[in-house]
Amino acid sequence: MTAQTIRRTKKSTSTDQDRHPKWLSYPEASELCTLSVRSLKRLTQAGKLPCYVVGGKVLRLKVSDVEALIVPADECCGC
Repeated sequence: MTAQTIRRTKKSTSTDQDRHPKWLSYPEASELCTLSVRSLKRLTQAGKLPCYVVGGKVLRLKVSDVEALIVPADECCGC
C-alpha cells in the first residue's frame, strides 16, 4: 500500500447523516434549543415535536427536529 492509499478515508456525507440521525435525550435537547424539558414535552404532547421510543422505553428526539423549532423572528407567525 502506498501513502496515498492509507491517507484516503471515507468522509461522511449528508446522506450518511440522514441514515443515522443524531439522537438527543430531553435534557440534551433542552440545552440545544434553550427551552425547558417541560416545554419540550408539551410540544411533543401537542404533536409539534416528534418523539421516538428506543429500546421499548427510552424517549429520544432527533437533532434535526429540535433544530427545526428554531426559526428567525421575522418568519415566526406569532411576531
